[in-house]
Amino acid sequence: MRPASTRILGMLAGAAGLVVLLSAEAPWRVDTHFSPAQQLGDGTVRSYVLRRPGGPPEAVGVTLSAGALRNLPARPNSHSRCFDLDGDGSHAGHECIGDEERVLQLPEQAAEGLPFRWLTVNWNPAGHPAPYNLPHFDVHFFAWERERIEAIAPGPCGELVDCADFERGSRPLAPAYLPPGHIDVGAVVPRMGNHLLDSRSPELADSLPFTRTFIYGAFDGELTFWEPMITRDFLLRTRDACFEIRLPQAFRRSGYYPTRYCVRQDPEAEAHTISLEGFVYAEARPDTDIIQHRER
Repeated sequence: MRPASTRILGMLAGAAGLVVLLSAEAPWRVDTHFSPAQQLGDGTVRSYVLRRPGGPPEAVGVTLSAGALRNLPARPNSHSRCFDLDGDGSHAGHECIGDEERVLQLPEQAAEGLPFRWLTVNWNPAGHPAPYNLPHFDVHFFAWERERIEAIAPGPCGELVDCADFERGSRPLAPAYLPPGHIDVGAVVPRMGNHLLDSRSPELADSLPFTRTFIYGAFDGELTFWEPMITRDFLLRTRDACFEIRLPQAFRRSGYYPTRYCVRQDPEAEAHTISLEGFVYAEARPDTDIIQHRER
């Protein structure tokens, strides 16, 4: 059977909904499910799920078409994720996050058993505070319903978040649910949540230039999103690369969880993908089960 990266690129190239491929070594089938496309730059972006019928997901991600990385906004805007914090009826620069955001649903027919149902693609032309101050994409795969995420209110604390929600976002995860090595740096964002950084990522552990990293979202002591963060430059120059996602000891919800995130491109189609892959199944372990296990 061909390597996973080759299969994934082959299934996405020119696909419009469902693709069936056969290997010379053994017959196999993977269905490709897409969300509707949305405009981005000079191209489009859409979510996708690759899945064997009746089996686990093979990949969940976003595909950026030819042109989606061209003519992107060069600076933060004054309309995206803006909050009238001073109540004057207008938005000043300090009241806007200013990224270019697209909200995408995961194809419902392929989302069974996954912890997430929707995602956002955020283009950040000016990046975030150092070391993340380079043009890059954030892809947030949300585990919470959109209504709960959007209820995280704006305000003067953290990164423009309500102070009570800053406290809720900063609530520590129980050790069993905390991915190893991930740290809280106070990056609680309205309509999004807290961001737990991997302290072993190259830009933090080795002070290397930021190219790609993985972040977990948290709120009220729960994991709320999975986030690959990739620079535009890294997308353009990377043909095929995957990186480990560090999993916690336990999850609150049963389902398939990714063990790596990948960046790929098809030079002929000029298409790029950012995906979660290597899914493993985990049974839910409530707090009480973990405490009782420790006490035995």
